[in-house]
Parts: sequence; C-alpha cells; structure tokens
Amino acid sequence: MHFTVNDKIFDGETKKEVIWRGAGGSYLFHAGEGYKEAWEQRLPTIKAMGLNTFRLAFAFEDSSPNPETGRPSADILDFDKMDWVLDFLAQNGIKGILDLHNYKDMYGDFGSEKLVNDWRRVAEHYRGDHRVAAYELFNEPFSATWAPSIKSKRDVAVFYANLTDAIREIDPDHIVIWESQPYVPPLTEIADLFRPNLVFTLHRWWHRTDFEFKVWSVEQLSYVSVAPMVEYRGRLNIPFWLGEFGAYHPFDYSNPEWSLTEQQIWRCEEQVIGWNLWLGHTPIEEYLDFFPLKVYNSNLVRKSWVVPMPNLLNYVADKNHVDSLEPYRIEMWHNNDYVTLKPGIIVRFVRNHRLPDGTVEVVEDQTIKVTSTKTFTNIEGTPEYPGDWNMKIYSIGFMPPTVLTGPLGIWSFPVVTWLGSLFPTVRSKAEVILTDIKNRWRTSVS
Repeated sequence: MHFTVNDKIFDGETKKEVIWRGAGGSYLFHAGEGYKEAWEQRLPTIKAMGLNTFRLAFAFEDSSPNPETGRPSADILDFDKMDWVLDFLAQNGIKGILDLHNYKDMYGDFGSEKLVNDWRRVAEHYRGDHRVAAYELFNEPFSATWAPSIKSKRDVAVFYANLTDAIREIDPDHIVIWESQPYVPPLTEIADLFRPNLVFTLHRWWHRTDFEFKVWSVEQLSYVSVAPMVEYRGRLNIPFWLGEFGAYHPFDYSNPEWSLTEQQIWRCEEQVIGWNLWLGHTPIEEYLDFFPLKVYNSNLVRKSWVVPMPNLLNYVADKNHVDSLEPYRIEMWHNNDYVTLKPGIIVRFVRNHRLPDGTVEVVEDQTIKVTSTKTFTNIEGTPEYPGDWNMKIYSIGFMPPTVLTGPLGIWSFPVVTWLGSLFPTVRSKAEVILTDIKNRWRTSVS
C-alpha cells in the first residue's frame, strides 16, 4: 500500500519512493455493460505509456445529479464493477485512485452527512486493499457544491479534515487527497488542519485562446503550472500531485496546449511530482506521441528549481481576500480585494469587466515596474466600475539592477545579455541567479 513520509510517496512493499504516472476518466468509460471491453481496448495504450496509476472517477448513487441530464456526470459506483476494474489494473501493475468526481453536478453535496456516510462505506469495502493507491475525497469543491453548513473556503478545508477523520476511523492506512487552491485558502493558512498520509492535488487547464499564452512562453507557463506544488511542498513538507491537465483539442504540436501538456509532464518528472492526464476532453490515444517521455526521471532525483521569473509570494507586503495567490499569478474577484507588492519586480496588470451577456472584456492591460511599494485594489459595483470586475497580476521579471562597482559589477549583465542572445532560456535563468549573488554581495559589504 502507498503511504507518505514528509513530502514523498512510498510503496509499502518495496519501501521505495514512487511517482504517480497516470491518466484518468470515468471508471467505466461510460460504456455501460461493455466496460470490460472498453478497458481491454485501452490496455495497449496504457502499457505503452508506462502508467502506474489510474484515476477512477465515480459518483455515489445518491449524489445530486446534473440538472440537465438527471444523472451524475461520472459512472455511479458499483463495488462489483469497481472491483473488476481494480483487478484488471492490478494484473498490469497499476493502482487505482478512487476519485469522487463532480462535473456540473453534486450541488449541495460537499459538507453533507450523506457524503460522510458514503465514504465510510467505501472505507469499509477497501480497507487494507493494496489495489487502491488513494482516496480522492471530492473533485473541485467550488461553491455551488457546498452544503448549507459550508460558508467559506476555510470551511471547505475543515470539512476535508473532518471527512478524513471519519474515514480513518474505519480505514487508517490509505492516502487521502484534498484539492488545493483555489478551492481552499492559501495552504499556509490551513496547516493546522492537515492530516497524516495526505496528498494535495492541483489542476491545471489552459485553453489555446487563454491570455496566459500571450503573457508567457510555453516553457515559462510549464514552470508556472508546476510552481505552486514545488513552492508549497518545500514550505509545508507535504506531497503534491498534478491531478488534472491535458489538451482540449486533437493532437497538434502547433497548438500550444499540446506543447504545454508535454512540458508540464517534463517539469513534474524533473521535480518528482506525480502527474495525471485527464481524459474528459481528449482520448488517451492522443497522448501517445509524448511517449516514451523525452524527460523521464528514473532515479527520482529532484532537479534544482530555477524559475525565470520572480516569485510573487516573496513580494507580497499585504493582502485582503485574494482569491488566487500563486507564485506567479494573483487574482482578485471581489470588491475591495487588494494586494500590496514590494518593489523590485515587473508585473503585467490586467483588469477585466464581465458584461451583461456573460462575455469578458479586457479594460486595462499594462506592464508595470514596481519601483516602490504599490497596492492593487479590485473595485466593483460602483458608478465607475459597475457590475462584475476582476484583476490579474502576472510575474514578468526582475527590475534591472543598478550598475555596481566591485565584484560582479559593470561587466556581469552585459555578459548575461550576450549569452542570452545565443541561448534565450539561459539568459532568464542566469539573471535570476546573478541577481541573487549581487544581493548577497551587497549585504556582505554593507
């Protein structure tokens, strides 16, 4: 059985660290009674990809249905069928991750007593079962899924903890998976609620028309995708898993979604973070061109983490009700949300307005050099800003350093610029390292 020690996941049989390499979808592939054939058809692809986990999405029989279809979006849990799937996977060296998966359904379920009772039944059935790697307690608990008892994101985290405790009364051994931001507060604020044998999941979806592709290169965006997991793992000493990502459209490397998806896998491999391609939009066969992986971490040794942009978390002086506080992107969606940034960085600031027809217009888009302490405040519902407004702040780069005398002075950045003309990726990373060296030198001579 898998278990966690500090920020790593281990296999109980081999006692060695493991990285979850997987994919996922509804556990019967919506194939009805033809689910066995559906799994057998996909097995050659799964084996060619070298997967060791599969995220098995399901709904409970009493889960609130999708209002449009009258049924839950994932296949309803049938223990006999799930056991067949787990046996099938185990025979091929693959463990299942049981994923209670809402999508346009389960409204009002998160925080309910029925959800606790349903999970206790799962725990009774799978206690001590080595075919199961983990229990993913609830996919993406956004506010529409909250029961009346859930009033805030803090309450979401509290319920995760209470649900974990209820499961552990029956099954003390299986890993549990909780969603991270934006569904709960910044994780440093809920560390008192963490439980042993816990993994946090993060989902990363980028559409080819997303504004982020205009802000960052594909390589930069792959770092942005993985950064919250690396940063929080280092701060909190807890494992992370990229539980959902992938592409919306058929395979085409000219589509940045596909290049990004591949590079997200590379970043996860470099940092020994588990990854899971989600098959809700794209069939598993579409991903075969990524395999064998060009970046594959066979020894599970973590690569040095050098990101070519400043970490915004290091520059936040003050904040109020920030909806998404990530290392390289900050979002504010409500009136009087604000963040105050320290000087020394360059950011891209975007203000959006949601129109009555539901479309969003970009009202302001500018690059700002933060030369002194600066506060960004989201205002909405006023004569000047009527209706729904939001703000996004993206990390772009460091402020150019002043010319120094002494070590690493006048010559250093021209050299980096020259190298950068030959190797653009090297330049951005070298500037990060060189800035740090200069700051340390300033401190040593002051």
